[in-house]
Amino acid sequence: MILSCPICRTRYLVDEGSLRGRSGRTVRCASCGHTWHQAAPSETPAKGDETNAEGRIEPAIEVPPRPEPTLETPPRPRTASEPPRRARRRRRGAFRWLVVALLLLLAILAGVIVARGAVVALWPPAARLYSLAGLSAEPPGTGLKIEKLVPSRTPDGLIIEGDIANNGRAAQDLPRLRVALRDPAEKEVQFKVIDPPQPRLAPGAVVHFKTSFDHPEEAAKGVVVTFVKQ
Repeated sequence: MILSCPICRTRYLVDEGSLRGRSGRTVRCASCGHTWHQAAPSETPAKGDETNAEGRIEPAIEVPPRPEPTLETPPRPRTASEPPRRARRRRRGAFRWLVVALLLLLAILAGVIVARGAVVALWPPAARLYSLAGLSAEPPGTGLKIEKLVPSRTPDGLIIEGDIANNGRAAQDLPRLRVALRDPAEKEVQFKVIDPPQPRLAPGAVVHFKTSFDHPEEAAKGVVVTFVKQ
Protein backbone atom coordinates (compact mmCIF):
# COMPACT_ATOMS: atom_id res chain seq x y z
CA MET A 1 0.00 0.00 0.00
CA ILE A 2 1.33 3.42 -0.93
CA LEU A 3 0.74 6.42 1.36
CA SER A 4 1.44 10.02 0.42
CA CYS A 5 2.23 12.79 2.93
CA PRO A 6 -0.40 15.53 2.48
CA ILE A 7 2.20 18.19 3.24
CA CYS A 8 5.40 17.34 1.40
CA ARG A 9 3.89 14.71 -0.99
CA THR A 10 6.52 12.13 -0.09
CA ARG A 11 5.25 8.65 -0.92
CA TYR A 12 5.77 5.56 1.24
CA LEU A 13 5.26 1.84 0.75
CA VAL A 14 3.63 0.31 3.83
CA ASP A 15 2.18 -3.05 4.71
CA GLU A 16 -1.56 -2.67 4.56
CA GLY A 17 -1.82 -5.47 7.10
CA SER A 18 -0.69 -3.02 9.71
CA LEU A 19 -3.86 -1.00 8.97
CA ARG A 20 -6.34 -3.77 8.01
CA GLY A 21 -8.93 -4.77 10.56
CA ARG A 22 -8.45 -1.59 12.52
CA SER A 23 -9.96 1.85 12.40
CA GLY A 24 -6.61 3.09 11.21
CA ARG A 25 -3.67 4.59 12.96
CA THR A 26 -1.72 7.79 13.29
CA VAL A 27 1.38 7.95 11.11
CA ARG A 28 4.19 10.45 10.76
CA CYS A 29 6.18 11.54 7.72
CA ALA A 30 9.87 10.84 8.18
CA SER A 31 10.71 13.68 5.82
CA CYS A 32 8.78 16.66 7.19
CA GLY A 33 7.53 15.27 10.50
CA HIS A 34 3.85 15.82 9.73
CA THR A 35 1.43 13.41 11.42
CA TRP A 36 -2.06 12.39 10.27
CA HIS A 37 -4.61 9.66 10.83
CA GLN A 38 -4.57 7.03 8.10
CA ALA A 39 -7.72 4.89 7.75
CA ALA A 40 -7.51 1.15 7.01
CA PRO A 41 -7.80 0.19 3.29
CA SER A 42 -11.14 -1.18 2.10
CA GLU A 43 -9.68 -3.45 -0.58
CA THR A 44 -6.34 -4.81 -1.78
CA PRO A 45 -4.64 -2.51 -4.19
CA ALA A 46 -3.72 -3.82 -7.68
CA LYS A 47 -0.43 -5.60 -8.23
CA GLY A 48 0.60 -3.21 -10.96
CA ASP A 49 0.84 -0.18 -8.64
CA GLU A 50 4.21 1.37 -8.84
CA THR A 51 6.08 2.00 -5.65
CA ASN A 52 8.24 5.01 -4.96
CA ALA A 53 10.84 4.11 -2.42
CA GLU A 54 11.90 7.72 -2.17
CA GLY A 55 11.35 7.62 1.55
CA ARG A 56 10.09 5.43 4.35
CA ILE A 57 7.22 5.81 6.78
CA GLU A 58 7.37 5.09 10.44
CA PRO A 59 4.69 4.75 13.08
CA ALA A 60 4.03 8.01 14.80
CA ILE A 61 4.36 8.38 18.51
CA GLU A 62 0.95 8.70 20.00
CA VAL A 63 0.64 12.25 21.21
CA PRO A 64 -1.82 12.70 24.06
CA PRO A 65 -4.46 15.30 23.33
CA ARG A 66 -3.46 18.77 24.41
CA PRO A 67 -5.70 20.09 27.18
CA GLU A 68 -7.90 22.95 26.21
CA PRO A 69 -6.43 26.24 27.27
CA THR A 70 -8.11 27.76 30.26
CA LEU A 71 -8.72 31.39 30.62
CA GLU A 72 -6.38 32.73 33.24
CA THR A 73 -6.84 36.06 34.94
CA PRO A 74 -3.69 38.06 34.31
CA PRO A 75 -2.01 39.25 37.48
CA ARG A 76 -2.85 42.78 38.50
CA PRO A 77 -0.04 45.08 37.45
CA ARG A 78 1.97 46.34 40.35
CA THR A 79 1.93 49.99 41.04
CA ALA A 80 5.20 51.49 40.11
CA SER A 81 7.20 52.51 43.10
CA GLU A 82 7.16 56.17 43.86
CA PRO A 83 10.10 58.03 42.47
CA PRO A 84 12.72 58.67 45.15
CA ARG A 85 12.58 62.41 44.50
CA ARG A 86 8.83 62.59 45.21
CA ALA A 87 9.27 60.49 48.36
CA ARG A 88 11.96 62.86 49.60
CA ARG A 89 9.68 65.83 48.96
CA ARG A 90 6.93 64.22 51.01
CA ARG A 91 9.32 63.55 53.88
CA ARG A 92 10.51 67.16 53.79
CA GLY A 93 6.92 68.41 53.79
CA ALA A 94 6.06 66.22 56.79
CA PHE A 95 9.16 67.49 58.63
CA ARG A 96 8.15 71.12 57.97
CA TRP A 97 4.67 70.51 59.36
CA LEU A 98 6.20 68.88 62.44
CA VAL A 99 8.43 71.90 63.04
CA VAL A 100 5.46 74.26 62.63
CA ALA A 101 3.41 72.21 65.10
CA LEU A 102 6.24 72.27 67.66
CA LEU A 103 6.69 76.02 67.30
CA LEU A 104 2.97 76.54 67.72
CA LEU A 105 2.96 74.38 70.83
CA LEU A 106 5.89 76.33 72.29
CA ALA A 107 4.11 79.62 71.57
CA ILE A 108 0.99 78.37 73.35
CA LEU A 109 3.03 77.24 76.37
CA ALA A 110 4.84 80.58 76.52
CA GLY A 111 1.52 82.42 76.38
CA VAL A 112 0.10 80.28 79.17
CA ILE A 113 3.16 81.00 81.33
CA VAL A 114 3.27 84.73 80.67
CA ALA A 115 -0.47 85.20 81.08
CA ARG A 116 -0.79 82.88 84.05
CA GLY A 117 -2.37 85.64 86.12
CA ALA A 118 -5.25 85.90 83.65
CA VAL A 119 -5.49 82.13 83.41
CA VAL A 120 -5.77 81.79 87.18
CA ALA A 121 -8.37 84.56 87.26
CA LEU A 122 -10.50 82.69 84.73
CA TRP A 123 -9.85 79.24 86.21
CA PRO A 124 -8.59 79.33 89.83
CA PRO A 125 -7.65 75.60 89.97
CA ALA A 126 -4.88 76.40 87.49
CA ALA A 127 -2.91 77.96 90.34
CA ARG A 128 -2.19 74.49 91.71
CA LEU A 129 -0.95 73.31 88.32
CA TYR A 130 1.43 76.26 88.10
CA SER A 131 2.69 75.52 91.61
CA LEU A 132 3.37 71.88 90.69
CA ALA A 133 5.38 73.13 87.70
CA GLY A 134 7.46 75.36 89.99
CA LEU A 135 5.88 78.56 88.70
CA SER A 136 4.20 81.26 90.69
CA ALA A 137 0.59 81.81 89.74
CA GLU A 138 1.13 85.55 90.08
CA PRO A 139 2.33 87.40 86.97
CA PRO A 140 5.32 89.75 87.16
CA GLY A 141 4.51 92.90 89.16
CA THR A 142 1.71 91.29 91.15
CA GLY A 143 1.80 92.47 94.75
CA LEU A 144 3.91 95.58 94.15
CA LYS A 145 2.38 98.75 95.56
CA ILE A 146 3.41 102.37 95.87
CA GLU A 147 2.75 103.63 99.38
CA LYS A 148 3.29 106.72 101.57
CA LEU A 149 3.62 109.12 98.65
CA VAL A 150 4.71 112.53 99.98
CA PRO A 151 5.36 115.58 97.73
CA SER A 152 7.06 118.65 99.24
CA ARG A 153 8.09 122.01 97.78
CA THR A 154 11.47 123.49 98.41
CA PRO A 155 13.18 126.67 97.22
CA ASP A 156 14.95 124.53 94.62
CA GLY A 157 11.86 122.77 93.29
CA LEU A 158 9.54 119.87 94.14
CA ILE A 159 10.63 116.71 95.95
CA ILE A 160 8.53 113.54 95.77
CA GLU A 161 9.16 110.56 98.06
CA GLY A 162 7.44 107.26 98.67
CA ASP A 163 7.77 103.55 99.34
CA ILE A 164 7.51 100.49 97.11
CA ALA A 165 6.19 97.43 98.96
CA ASN A 166 6.12 93.83 97.74
CA ASN A 167 2.99 92.26 99.21
CA GLY A 168 3.24 89.19 96.99
CA ARG A 169 4.52 85.73 97.82
CA ALA A 170 7.50 85.81 95.44
CA ALA A 171 10.40 88.14 94.74
CA GLN A 172 9.63 90.69 92.04
CA ASP A 173 11.70 92.67 89.58
CA LEU A 174 11.05 96.36 90.13
CA PRO A 175 9.91 98.25 87.03
CA ARG A 176 10.65 101.90 86.33
CA LEU A 177 8.46 104.58 87.89
CA ARG A 178 6.45 107.27 86.08
CA VAL A 179 6.01 110.40 88.20
CA ALA A 180 3.36 112.79 86.86
CA LEU A 181 2.25 116.22 88.07
CA ARG A 182 -1.42 117.23 87.65
CA ASP A 183 -3.37 120.45 87.94
CA PRO A 184 -6.52 120.85 90.06
CA ALA A 185 -8.60 119.50 87.15
CA GLU A 186 -6.58 116.23 87.24
CA LYS A 187 -4.97 117.10 83.93
CA GLU A 188 -1.36 116.03 83.55
CA VAL A 189 0.97 119.01 83.13
CA GLN A 190 4.41 117.42 83.60
CA PHE A 191 5.97 113.98 84.07
CA LYS A 192 9.26 112.08 84.28
CA VAL A 193 10.37 108.43 84.32
CA ILE A 194 12.89 107.29 86.91
CA ASP A 195 14.71 104.06 87.67
CA PRO A 196 13.73 102.05 90.77
CA PRO A 197 15.95 102.31 93.84
CA GLN A 198 16.94 98.66 93.41
CA PRO A 199 16.38 96.04 90.68
CA ARG A 200 14.57 93.37 92.73
CA LEU A 201 12.46 93.28 95.86
CA ALA A 202 11.94 90.27 98.12
CA PRO A 203 8.44 89.26 99.28
CA GLY A 204 7.26 91.38 102.22
CA ALA A 205 10.10 93.91 101.74
CA VAL A 206 9.77 97.70 101.34
CA VAL A 207 12.13 100.10 99.58
CA HIS A 208 12.12 103.90 99.61
CA PHE A 209 12.39 106.06 96.47
CA LYS A 210 12.93 109.79 95.98
CA THR A 211 12.97 112.16 93.01
CA SER A 212 12.64 115.87 92.32
CA PHE A 213 11.45 118.39 89.73
CA ASP A 214 13.81 121.37 89.43
CA HIS A 215 11.30 123.60 87.67
CA PRO A 216 7.80 122.25 88.36
CA GLU A 217 4.79 123.81 86.69
CA GLU A 218 3.04 126.42 88.80
CA ALA A 219 -0.31 124.78 88.05
CA ALA A 220 0.83 121.44 89.47
CA LYS A 221 -1.19 120.63 92.58
CA GLY A 222 -1.18 116.80 92.63
CA VAL A 223 1.22 113.92 92.05
CA VAL A 224 0.57 110.42 90.62
CA VAL A 225 3.26 107.71 90.60
CA THR A 226 2.73 104.52 88.56
CA PHE A 227 4.80 101.60 87.33
CA VAL A 228 5.95 101.70 83.72
CA LYS A 229 4.65 98.68 81.83
CA GLN A 230 7.51 96.66 80.46
